[in-house]
Amino acid sequence: MLAFSGHALADSIVTVHDTRNGHERFIKQAQTLAQLVTEPSLIDSVWWPGALIAMPSASMQAQAQYQAAMKQLAAWKAQAVPQQAATIAAVEAQMRTVRVAGRQFVSLDPDVVRLNAAHNLQLTGDYTLWVGGRPDTVTVMGALDGAGPQPWQAGKSIRQYLQGHARLAGADKNVAVVIRPDGSTQTAPVAYWNSRHIEAEPGSLIWVGFSSWALPREFASLNEHLISVLTRRIPD
Repeated sequence: MLAFSGHALADSIVTVHDTRNGHERFIKQAQTLAQLVTEPSLIDSVWWPGALIAMPSASMQAQAQYQAAMKQLAAWKAQAVPQQAATIAAVEAQMRTVRVAGRQFVSLDPDVVRLNAAHNLQLTGDYTLWVGGRPDTVTVMGALDGAGPQPWQAGKSIRQYLQGHARLAGADKNVAVVIRPDGSTQTAPVAYWNSRHIEAEPGSLIWVGFSSWALPREFASLNEHLISVLTRRIPD
């Protein structure tokens, strides 16, 4: 979680990356999260549900977690039968496009942070903040054909977003995982026998993992590992 300090006048330096144009700027001496999210240069130009704030030490851990997940995929692929190895290779290729950071799972909603003292955490030290505008797409990823962004539509269910995306060998055909822009997750039943109407926010990622029967015992936790990595994905 974000660092606390006993010093009343503790300051921070926040490096802000704008994903829309690649610009970088610095906000200095923000003592609290409320001061950061109400910074005049940010408050009216940022889509806060998709913003990500990270700390350097947590980013190092996120990078290590990412590398460990990629090593697991490579190790499994090396021993898999050809059809399943092709699925793993497809997932590897998708994961190589992912950038991660040490996301702090805190609310960045200016109203929440300003009005609730429990959410107005103190800032000390260095942070990185990724910001952007409201996207108009969702992204499907995982063990399926045609991975990538597609237009977001109000009222459209997760199952509908996955229609036309054939599952690859070893894919989980019963559930998908929705990873929201803020890094929170929700399991979405998508088979004909268990389907529930669950929608995705703009900017969400819909992940189709591996079936539990397809995973060797030594890689039984790979789905959870990959999802954890993706909750720390830097927004596009």
